[in-house]
Amino acid sequence: MTDPPRAKRQWGPISTRDSGTATQYENAMHGRRRGIEASLWVLVAVAAPTVAHAAGVEHPDVGTVALGRAGAFAANPSDGFAMEYNPAGFADQRGFRATVASSWSWQGLTFAPAGGGASASNGAPAFLEPGGAFSYGFGPVGPLPGLTLALGATGPSAIGREDFPKDGPQRYALISSDFFIVYYSAAIAAKLTRWLSAGVTLQWVHGTAKFSQAVRSGDAPGMDAAGDAIAHVDVKNGWPLTAVLGVTVRPAPRVAVGLSYRPHFTFDANGTLTTDLPSSATAIGAHQDGTATGFALTLADVIRLGTEVKVTPRLVVEADIVYERWSPLRTIEIHPHGITVVSDFLGTSKPLGPIIFPKDFENAVSLRVGGDYELVPGLLTVRGGYLHETSAIPISSTNVDFGNWDRDMVAVGASFSIPHRALPRLLIALDAAYAHHFVGTRTVTNSTATQVITPCLFPGCVDPQAPVIGNGTYSASLDALAIGLRVGY
Repeated sequence: MTDPPRAKRQWGPISTRDSGTATQYENAMHGRRRGIEASLWVLVAVAAPTVAHAAGVEHPDVGTVALGRAGAFAANPSDGFAMEYNPAGFADQRGFRATVASSWSWQGLTFAPAGGGASASNGAPAFLEPGGAFSYGFGPVGPLPGLTLALGATGPSAIGREDFPKDGPQRYALISSDFFIVYYSAAIAAKLTRWLSAGVTLQWVHGTAKFSQAVRSGDAPGMDAAGDAIAHVDVKNGWPLTAVLGVTVRPAPRVAVGLSYRPHFTFDANGTLTTDLPSSATAIGAHQDGTATGFALTLADVIRLGTEVKVTPRLVVEADIVYERWSPLRTIEIHPHGITVVSDFLGTSKPLGPIIFPKDFENAVSLRVGGDYELVPGLLTVRGGYLHETSAIPISSTNVDFGNWDRDMVAVGASFSIPHRALPRLLIALDAAYAHHFVGTRTVTNSTATQVITPCLFPGCVDPQAPVIGNGTYSASLDALAIGLRVGY
């Protein structure tokens, strides 16, 4: 797609710049360009075999263009998902821009318990992850060469739905889950000089979490499903505020280096905890008084560092290093508020205390390499990328709740631009991307996951020690398909 000479603009990974400004800048930097670009390529070549991305609760990534590049999109993001990767990318997006996208993720996850027996697999349908943004770039404003405002929202970069057999061997860890978190976002970005841009995205995080799991009911440990109570948690959080801070530097006309940071925050939610009791419990008149509960889950600090190089007028390549600080996630916790378990026949009652799931997540780093090639100038751009990822989840914490550990991801994508003869400044692009995650198989022999047991109501009894329920073999895979639309004028 070609714009008229009076307002040359461009979709894709290349920054949108005023052509005259770009020419002056290139002349000024010409003497240093080749040396700087050579140094950056050496850096990419050295880093590529040695760094990897942290896999915790989240997985890469939101946005169709970003997914097609395997998440390598932090240097100078060119669409509305700049609010997530690096808001400084908005500074070069002049005029009106709209980006909408949806991705569907399929989580393959199977657990085979130690010692044999039937295995259990996730049977949930594809999980929808929508997102989009609207922005307006004002161009020069006062002393600033560029100023852009944006509003948008993104869904979770995670698998939010799983569904396992109610009587499967995984039931004490999870039967079903339905999580959904939305990041409602407002961003501002500015070009401070020709070579420096900065931006900030404020994000109000709101979501719901629903999940069910089996709980052992009775005065003795065991794995008999007839003695299981089924606990259901249904909570939603308030509106905590977080942010993404970003900066992009252009040390040479064909090079952009971007850095962004999102601090960690806690998904602190409140709602209900209800229980379906087995016949052995109702036989002694057992029931639950009260349903109020809290739920807490900490998400990581995320630091992205990317270098994008325009190798030729039609080829752009980017390498990103991502650091995710998952170590604040030591536990996932359920805090009942005044819930008691009562037996009318025995005349006893006990409070339901906090339920703690140990996680002890670790910090990790990553590399994503991706790029775009303009196959048919002005009409068709193809892209691809590769990501190698190590796990933030220790072997001992492996479970069916989050199937995000060691993986390799291969992604492909394309964008088709639609020319409009009557409005040559109108930019329309259709995007598509697909990614497959090759996730390693894990055999766990030192699991920290144990059975949750309801309080014993018989007079004088002591709650039994909870058996370990997480040992076994875990096999996983992940596929993601995304489509998107970008419009600009």
